[in-house]
Amino acid sequence: MERIVTAAQARHKDREAMAAGIPSLTLMETAAKGIVEAVKARIRPGDTVTAICGTGNNGGDGICAALLLHREGIPSRIVLCGDARRCTPDAAHFLRAAQDGGVPVCSQWEPLERELLIDALFGVGLDRPVEGRYAEIIGRMNESGKTIISADIPSGLHADSGRVLSVAVRADATVAMQAKKAGMLLGQGRALCGEVFVQPLFADTSEPDLFFDEEADIAALLPKRPFDSHKGRNGHTLLCVGSKQYPGAAVLSARAALRGGTGLLTVCTPDPVRPFFASTPEAITLPTGTEDWNAQAHMAAIGAMKRKQTIGIGCGVGSGDIAPVIEAALRSHVPTVLDADGLNQLASHWELSKLLHDNVVITPHVGEMARLLDTTIDAVLADPLSAAAQFPCTVLLKGATTLVHANGKTAFLTFGNPGLAKGGSGDVLTGLIAAMLAQGLKPFDAARAGAFLLGSSADRAVRLLGERMLLATDVIDMVQY
Repeated sequence: MERIVTAAQARHKDREAMAAGIPSLTLMETAAKGIVEAVKARIRPGDTVTAICGTGNNGGDGICAALLLHREGIPSRIVLCGDARRCTPDAAHFLRAAQDGGVPVCSQWEPLERELLIDALFGVGLDRPVEGRYAEIIGRMNESGKTIISADIPSGLHADSGRVLSVAVRADATVAMQAKKAGMLLGQGRALCGEVFVQPLFADTSEPDLFFDEEADIAALLPKRPFDSHKGRNGHTLLCVGSKQYPGAAVLSARAALRGGTGLLTVCTPDPVRPFFASTPEAITLPTGTEDWNAQAHMAAIGAMKRKQTIGIGCGVGSGDIAPVIEAALRSHVPTVLDADGLNQLASHWELSKLLHDNVVITPHVGEMARLLDTTIDAVLADPLSAAAQFPCTVLLKGATTLVHANGKTAFLTFGNPGLAKGGSGDVLTGLIAAMLAQGLKPFDAARAGAFLLGSSADRAVRLLGERMLLATDVIDMVQY
């Protein structure tokens, strides 16, 4: 797994390194060396490197990089945006060294015909809109068509949320100092950072609170099956799903649970949905004797919870009232996944939220999260890390970058593609997570594994079908581990 940090954590780690005896000037020069390597990999013959710098330590990284390039005989210059007297001590040190060494320093950027740009205006501390001269120069940089390499994070991008603070640099590459920042993976971060390189500054062996899941991390979680395995060992899943309006959601979640490896699957669903399972004979359908989710169906679902290893609730339920089913599942402490209409019921029956516990996984997208928190979508997007940490259970916050949070840990997953932005993807995810729970994974790990299997399977399918043609059923067919 790869460490991710917030802005506050990045600053704290720097202070720890200096307290351990690493001089701040050494940290800045090491950061600059990472920028130099990125420049040398992209520079064309005849290019001049222009470092567009602010007066903070991020600007100091750019100033030092220009100095190091100049010493290697690569034409470079510094555009200092701001009063030199306001430079931080370390930035001022390298600015004096650059001037003494013959690096041109100016206050206005006049573009050259052959030029590569280093963006070192703002670092991770920026938390207000970019205005005035700074907004103008970022706009000019983006419109120039020149290669841009950002120091630590594209200027104007919020380091924690990935929001654009009125305007942000659109980089071709970003050299992240010590670790990627959360905002590089959230919001607009992935679109604006370009290719990302991590420049190590110091050793850090502490266990991360935020981390990026790679395929090997998920592979280590997935249960291995002994040669004498049988269905009884692989868990019995109960899905309470479907309605007359949305029978397909029930089938998709069921097929995904089966493909995900649950040993047995029982589907409790209103009677009009049961004929749709003719194509899924591996699923056991439980007759409710009802047309919709009424009190009789509730009793059937609650009775079926006995001797189940996991429960999935909500996919395709529509406007049916399943609050009693959710309450019974939560009180049972059987590992439970709530999605879609199950989350809508949770939002409209707030007393149910008091029953959430660490054996539960909820899987909201940002709109559902806003309803659960009684806030706006913009508020969730402004601080998704905080939003995901508001519940005493595992929260899988769906998005282009999915967050999985539990017990102070947050995993970032970027598997998947825009082809998943279609109906049915969430139903597949619910089935996969339920299958992982049934096979004994802890809720946090089951959610991570389910998100990976959905995303990586979609990536395999899209190579064959393309994003526009990709269907949720195609993803199920590509699930493998």
